[in-house]
Amino acid sequence: MEGCVLFGVLFFGSQNLLFAQAAEPTVTNPTNQSGDKSNAGQSANKNDSEEGYVSALKEGGLSPDYNRTMFIDPELAKNFNNRKKAWVNDWIRVGAYIRPRWEDRYNLNFDKSNRADISRVMQTSQLFLIIDPSPYFSMKINIQDARVWGGGSTPASVGDVRADVFANTGTTVVPGQSQNIPSQTTIREAWFMVKKLPLGAKLQVGRMAMAYGDQRMIGSANWTINGLSYDGARLMFDQDHFNIHFLGSQIVGNQSGPNGVLSANAPITAKDPTTGKTVTLSPGQPNKYLVGTYNTIKPNDWFLVDLYALGMLTSKTPAFAGSTYSTPAVAATPDSDLTQNKWSKQQDNLITTGFRITNRTAKNNLPKDGPWGGWDWALEAAFQSGTTGAKVNKQLMGQDITQAVTVNGTTYNVSTIGTQNQKYAGKQITLQTGYTFFEKLRLGTQFMLASGDANRQDGSNGTFQTLTMPRFGVFPYWNNVAGLSENVGMKNLRSLTFNIEYKTEKFGTFYASYFINSKDKVQDAWYAINGSANTGFSTELNGVGQTTAVIGKQGRGIYNEIDIAWSYMINEYCSLWLGAGFLTAGNAVKNQRNALYTYNVQTGAISALNTNVVNGTQGAASQARMFYMQFNALF
Repeated sequence: MEGCVLFGVLFFGSQNLLFAQAAEPTVTNPTNQSGDKSNAGQSANKNDSEEGYVSALKEGGLSPDYNRTMFIDPELAKNFNNRKKAWVNDWIRVGAYIRPRWEDRYNLNFDKSNRADISRVMQTSQLFLIIDPSPYFSMKINIQDARVWGGGSTPASVGDVRADVFANTGTTVVPGQSQNIPSQTTIREAWFMVKKLPLGAKLQVGRMAMAYGDQRMIGSANWTINGLSYDGARLMFDQDHFNIHFLGSQIVGNQSGPNGVLSANAPITAKDPTTGKTVTLSPGQPNKYLVGTYNTIKPNDWFLVDLYALGMLTSKTPAFAGSTYSTPAVAATPDSDLTQNKWSKQQDNLITTGFRITNRTAKNNLPKDGPWGGWDWALEAAFQSGTTGAKVNKQLMGQDITQAVTVNGTTYNVSTIGTQNQKYAGKQITLQTGYTFFEKLRLGTQFMLASGDANRQDGSNGTFQTLTMPRFGVFPYWNNVAGLSENVGMKNLRSLTFNIEYKTEKFGTFYASYFINSKDKVQDAWYAINGSANTGFSTELNGVGQTTAVIGKQGRGIYNEIDIAWSYMINEYCSLWLGAGFLTAGNAVKNQRNALYTYNVQTGAISALNTNVVNGTQGAASQARMFYMQFNALF
């Protein structure tokens, strides 16, 4: 039934700042999104024959679909996209991208007893090849290496004379023994595109980077050292006044392949050395898919509307227990549905539907000589439904009413009024606006609400769930989630931002911004940018696995942040970015860190005085900071 509902939603939907994830992050120019506008091939080639073909990308510059894996500013992107020297001939282009970044991150947990100071240099490097030999076909292959300076991509082997030369090598490789050392060099992209299909469609298949709108839902996350890639396919209908995109990607694969091709999420089995039997040590992670449709309607230069329906679908997977030879992993019995959060029968289906309306109709910029002058605005809202895969007790006046029931020798605390499937009910709304004076000075503001949940034990999960994006921000507007520090995610968050951007002709662009980050629901957690809850870092009381809570007022404020930054074009191949963020903890953090007493939420027992807070060795250190310097070089 869920699958039918999802299909209906997707079908109906399809019919009817600093810093960038990519040079052109939004699908707002329907005629130039896949490297082949509806008329680009004809303008460069008077006919559709392959003989004498000159790529439209060489004539008109690279379009966003060929340039979504790099983290570059607009001026550098313009030079890169239109560089003729990089073309080997009329239909083969080579490229390279190198991005070293130094970061210093201090006390971002606001912890007086452990003011973690992380200072590191990271580097992302890419080599890629674009082949566009025909008006009917193109492809791209991108090899990427991501590393921390001094860490290397793989430690040296024991006995290797170079071993002592590697700084901070870590555990060395012992020949003949299995090592859990991830490869840092990988294929970031490897896809082909079939063009000029019926109805003007294009089909992209393989490993790709995708970005839509302001990338709140789907993007490439190029601010991170690795970035995101999606294994799947897209069917795209791009015309002058509308886009219709269907997409499908496998996020998690549960099975390994032949000839030693392994999935990191596959079940782990081993032979018991005592019995000789093969046992399951881990069931692995269930298959997960991202499917949906993202559509753009652009009637004119006044505004455009994005409509999307996206499903994050997780396969039915039984609960397992045990992970040793003596207690191997065993599938849960049907009786386990009598207890909370045991879902041998349930399925996790997160459905996100939403819209985005903006007047930024020229590749996420205001159109030149458009009707709005220097005023830009955007409104986005998303609503979530589906089931979490958890079965929870129905509650009476917010309380569980249970009794002990024994089934097949096992005793369960069963709800006397029944159980229910927990459902998603999150929502997100973002309003962003600004005005640019003299094409140099922009003053802007943004308000973002990502809902929280006051009671995560009931049948509704009201915390907004991010999809794949640990989102930072996109050009050309400073609309990052909540600051350069990347210290909060788009969950249980109210964020108000004020920002200034000033562009000079000779000295680069200067940015300043102020963020006020608060909880939507005080009972819910402060969430990291990766989506996980910072349990114990701020006051909360939600009942999910929580046994203790602090005695004191529930706080709403997470932290405030002031950011300053500067970007500068060194030459047409290279740019420099500098930035700093200064954070001050809010009352939700300080109340938790400075709590003198805690109590058990189940028994009501009060703990002893926290003497470590009294004597000053623990508590809140309310000031934190983040600095960074980054070079971007590409050809």
